[in-house]
Amino acid sequence: MAKHTDENEALDWVVRVGDRAFDDWDAFQAWLDADPAHAARYQALATDIDDMVALVPPEAQPALVPLAVPVARHRGRWIGGALAASLALVVGYATLRHDAAPYVLETPAGGSRTVALADGSAITMSGGTRVTLDRNDARVATLDRGQAMFEIRHDAEDPFEVTVGDRKVVDVGTAFDLKRTGDETRVAVSEGAVDFIGDADPVRLVAGQGLVARDRAAPVMSSPLDIASVGAWRSGSLAYDGAPIAEVAGDLSRSLGLRVTADRSVAARPFFGVVVIADIKRDPRQMAGVLDLTARQSGNAWVLTAKP
Repeated sequence: MAKHTDENEALDWVVRVGDRAFDDWDAFQAWLDADPAHAARYQALATDIDDMVALVPPEAQPALVPLAVPVARHRGRWIGGALAASLALVVGYATLRHDAAPYVLETPAGGSRTVALADGSAITMSGGTRVTLDRNDARVATLDRGQAMFEIRHDAEDPFEVTVGDRKVVDVGTAFDLKRTGDETRVAVSEGAVDFIGDADPVRLVAGQGLVARDRAAPVMSSPLDIASVGAWRSGSLAYDGAPIAEVAGDLSRSLGLRVTADRSVAARPFFGVVVIADIKRDPRQMAGVLDLTARQSGNAWVLTAKP
């Protein structure tokens, strides 16, 4: 019964998070933190639903979803009426989402996913990331939140565009990393070039360059980047060259599937170094030594504070 309840809860979160109006991220994170198995169940169901939507032909019309559905077999066992009803909602949601041009891909905290696009490009999403794509145009995307590495098949006649906050990043033959946290965007280019477009003149970034920009503010160029560090999180390493501890804590939260916060006293402190995610997953207390801070557990969360 407990397993069925967990699957029902996971499916309910898939439906809720898929709603563009969803904003209860604290409750979603709390549910993920409550049990390490929750993230795996969420990811499995979300992947199944995305695969199901992808199979619906473009010309298909939205199907009517019955208000009541029969109890069905699931993985060799009977599932209850509540879960069956949730499945009906998912079918309806998936059909409507397909019928509209935009569709959403999302990874839970602690997870990751690589998406191959129809044009030959690929997007690798870190944990806690949400990307919106368009079924009618494979050359546009939106990074709603989180971090993603874009490896783009360049087409000078039809450049790939990523909307992030109030700006656009346009490829010029490109592999680049984007991170969106709150109203802040970070861009890092490892191959080719991109144009960062806002209200002012476009900023051209080439391999080894990056910038930081807040919405409605002028972008600030980063110091020269180690190209090998761009997208290094895909292989389990988080590399920093002066990033504030608050940003590192957010990245750890997405990568570990744990809630990590920075105390106000250290939030702005810059960090230079590399964090190996596998080591921290095995023992979160190792954050303290790597970051030269104190890591204190508080319930399901870890708080980074200054050394006494």
